[in-house]
Amino acid sequence: MSLNSIKHFLLFLVCVILTSCATTKVEEFYGHLAPLIEERDISGAVSYVSNFYNGADKYNKLLYSLELGYLYHINKNYKESNIVFENAKSLYSLQDYTSKVFNNGSLLPKYYQGEDFEMAYTNVFCALNYIKLRKKNESAVEARQINNLFNKIKLTDENAIYKDDPFIRYFMGLIYENAGYYNDAMVSYKIALRAYADYNIVKVSVPQDLLNRLYTLYKYYSLNEEAEELKTNYPKTERIKFGECGTLIILNYNGIAPKKAEQVIQIPFDNAWKKYYNTNNDYRNKIIGEFGIRYISAAFPKYERYDNKIKYFTTEITNSEQPGEKYFAESYLATDIGTIMEKTLELNYKMTFYSRINGYVVGMKEIEEIRRSYEEKRKDIYNQNMLKETKRKLLEDLRKETVTRISDIKASLENLNSVDLKSWRSLPETINMANLSLAPGKYTGIIKYFDSYKNIVATKEIKFKIRRGRNRFITTISN
Repeated sequence: MSLNSIKHFLLFLVCVILTSCATTKVEEFYGHLAPLIEERDISGAVSYVSNFYNGADKYNKLLYSLELGYLYHINKNYKESNIVFENAKSLYSLQDYTSKVFNNGSLLPKYYQGEDFEMAYTNVFCALNYIKLRKKNESAVEARQINNLFNKIKLTDENAIYKDDPFIRYFMGLIYENAGYYNDAMVSYKIALRAYADYNIVKVSVPQDLLNRLYTLYKYYSLNEEAEELKTNYPKTERIKFGECGTLIILNYNGIAPKKAEQVIQIPFDNAWKKYYNTNNDYRNKIIGEFGIRYISAAFPKYERYDNKIKYFTTEITNSEQPGEKYFAESYLATDIGTIMEKTLELNYKMTFYSRINGYVVGMKEIEEIRRSYEEKRKDIYNQNMLKETKRKLLEDLRKETVTRISDIKASLENLNSVDLKSWRSLPETINMANLSLAPGKYTGIIKYFDSYKNIVATKEIKFKIRRGRNRFITTISN
């Protein structure tokens, strides 16, 4: 074996060990975390992830940060949640560097880089954390960050599937409005309306509340032409009591987002060769004959959905000081994170099948080289002056070594390509939302959660206070 071959072999060995260690830690992490998430043991999940997070390997630090940040958020550890999410943002900002250095197709362990939509929803959770901490100006900073993120996506990847999000634009408008930045809120609502029209991931209806708020702000700034145009396109649009009432906004984190699993796709070898490889055609028949291959398989990630029973909720609100006053609202689908995950999952069939076929091509060349070397060594042994018994043993040892080396190559090519199954697992599948405009005062309410057959699955009591001109955000979680 040459010095170059030894170096490559040692590098391969080191990388396999490093990759194996990183993968094993992630498998261990989710092996313990997944049941806690599925059973909605949030405090247990927080305890486990926070302990694991401190000793996390650098390759998956961003992934662990996202998990812990969200778990802190739904466990009402708002300050801690933002600290961890800020770490996630910092790690995400390094993705251009890590993608070039570590995720360039080499055998080195791959950093978890994060998805664009993951970082967008990080801003949503951070904004809500600041609202809960009564830091409305800081929450508005999150709205500005999300605008920068979407601008960056559009500039750097014009073919990106996820490059804007109507719900997040609408939600950040609510955040701006709550902080008193009415012009920013109006702009965000306008962008949200356009985003709903252009959204290519999942069909989501434009919330009536968004239309009403945009219309009201148009009137507030005396933009009467824009207001009338909006009213013409959406006749049900109404002006709300801007500055006089407050708004109850209920966000329900519903279900558990899909998890990544491995799927194996098998196609005829000839078809794969023509479609995905289309080079070294002389080797095709050699490979088919040598390996007896008629079909080629490759592994790809896919998302598997959980059976999330709850589909929507209703809320009945009572004025604590005037029990006769009751208000009712039914939720609507604000965003479908599960579908965003599925639509943005990149399946590079060409590169994967090309790599699989190229492995056979390289393997065939190695086998040919082994056989050529075998013939040379065999002739050399024959030409040597030695005892027949010694010669016979040397030839037999050479034959066995050659058979073993060829068998090892063939066996290695039978192994499927590795699939990266990492994803942000604790995210909700969907977020459902309900809005109610209410006069200032104290209120109580009952939230009823329904399945697709309109059966009540669970109920929750809430108590809250509405302030003039302020948005009151309440978050709940359900299965």
